[in-house]
Amino acid sequence: MKINVADLHEQIIMTVENNNWLTKSAGPMLKEFCHQFRSRNFVILLTDLLSRVLAIEKSNDSEKTDALIRHVKYNLQAVKTNESIDIQVANLNKHDSFGNELISDEFGQICINSHDVSSNSENHAFITIVAYKEEMCDEFNAFISIISKTIGSLAEMNRKTKELEKQNNFRGLLIDASSEGMLSVDMNGIITFINPAGMRILKIEKNIIGKHITEGVDFEPTILNVLKTQKGYVDKEFRLKSKRGTIHFVKTAIILRNDNGEMVGVLDIFRNIKEVTSMVNRMMGAQAKYSIFNIIGESPQIQEIRRMIKLTGSNEKPVLIEGESGTGKDIIAQAIHNYSTRSGGPFVIVDCESLPRNLLESELFGYEEGSFSKQHSGGRPGKMELANGGTLFLNNVGFIPLDLQSKLCHALLNKCVVRIGGFNEIPIDVRIISTSGIDLKEMTVENNFREDLYGVLSTVCLKTSPLRDRDKDIDIIANQTLNQYNLINGTCRKFSEEARTLLHNWSWPGNVRELESVVEHAYYLSEGEWILPEHLHSKITRISTKMKENHVMSIKEAETMAVMKALEHTGGNVTQAAKILGIGRNTLYGKMKEYNL
Repeated sequence: MKINVADLHEQIIMTVENNNWLTKSAGPMLKEFCHQFRSRNFVILLTDLLSRVLAIEKSNDSEKTDALIRHVKYNLQAVKTNESIDIQVANLNKHDSFGNELISDEFGQICINSHDVSSNSENHAFITIVAYKEEMCDEFNAFISIISKTIGSLAEMNRKTKELEKQNNFRGLLIDASSEGMLSVDMNGIITFINPAGMRILKIEKNIIGKHITEGVDFEPTILNVLKTQKGYVDKEFRLKSKRGTIHFVKTAIILRNDNGEMVGVLDIFRNIKEVTSMVNRMMGAQAKYSIFNIIGESPQIQEIRRMIKLTGSNEKPVLIEGESGTGKDIIAQAIHNYSTRSGGPFVIVDCESLPRNLLESELFGYEEGSFSKQHSGGRPGKMELANGGTLFLNNVGFIPLDLQSKLCHALLNKCVVRIGGFNEIPIDVRIISTSGIDLKEMTVENNFREDLYGVLSTVCLKTSPLRDRDKDIDIIANQTLNQYNLINGTCRKFSEEARTLLHNWSWPGNVRELESVVEHAYYLSEGEWILPEHLHSKITRISTKMKENHVMSIKEAETMAVMKALEHTGGNVTQAAKILGIGRNTLYGKMKEYNL
């Protein structure tokens, strides 16, 4: 009776599926081997490490060959059911190559010869020949050895291919996950690759690989010029006209070359400028930290400030905050931003007092490539561009030079900026919040500040009150500052009544900032539970009472009070205070040092 190979499929089909690459590679070789030696009677098997059959072929359909099939089937079933028998393919597979005489059937003695298939010092499979002893020959074994080595080479190739596939898949995941757009073209401008980010940025919704670059975008591609000049670039800005308006990119073009060094295409890496500015703002920490809950105090003036924060936060109008130094103008500005619909956008700060004129201009407006020297590899956006979609905070706006005020006013009115050395108008969407310790209205009268810019900045005007006019808030601010140090250091220090009285008697020319500094100084100077008068600054204990009480003072005391009042009036501006007092600035500095102010 003939036994068909298909009778074994039920027990080996799952194993074959798991080793599909091996069966596909080795199967044709086994068939060809059987065809070449079809005059002989044998069965050839391919098994895995656990002796599970992956493929089985027989040389012919003779009765002698079918008898071998019966032995193979019996032995495989024994392995499957763990029966104890003398003949098992699993045991035979433990050796590289050998022959073994087995029980005789009606056609003669059976010999089994097994060869391992090795790859990278690991056994991947075995080839086993089941044949009659008299039909085995050297030529037979030589062919089996060649087939084993060939399959071993294929196994090694398969392993390396899988490693490459794994690496390529990993690179593909990185490229697909990248926020940067990537697109490559050949020398004819035909698109050969584009990643998902590139399709999103360019707003491409269909497959464009294999098409010319001009079919995929609605603007003049800069990559065509790279193909023509064969010169790439790194992080270069481009503003391109499209049907959707002006598109603003930061692009890098990399020349692609073959093994011979010949140019074969270009890889274009690009980012939308909005995403770039968003990343820059995150790295710069261009976020407002304070909210309306950070406005400390219960005085009527503070309650009015909170009301104005809510009012100005609900609209987009420019806000001017005026008041003495140390009254929390910057905190109010941040609170307005965080209360507004722009709270999710950047909060970009420009300190107009700390920068010289030329640096302030580039800080505000940015500059184009090569504006200052050839060493500049590219341009740079200004703070007005970086604040797009958010708030631009102009601190100490009164210190902007007059000639620069005109350019700023033009930019704010037209809602666009022109970089230094450039000609293109860049649209901006920013809200302006500015502060000043100097009366800007008075500066306009003296022609030290442009009236048109003042009108633009002061659509809504807030005025902060000095701490000396908010006696009710002194205890609140002092206690909160002290509690912060207690919490950090695990202490429970308190103000004595004498120390608290001195705090109320002092006029606080530096306002809240000075009060916080005095509390910090007293905390670290004290050692016990109580903060006493001797722990406060000497200037407070020496003259605060005399300044509060309206009694006759010495000339020195009167001069001290005059200096303090002048500094208070000008918000700490020494030049303006000296002008009010009618003395030179250096003289004023000397008196401030003498009176410890």
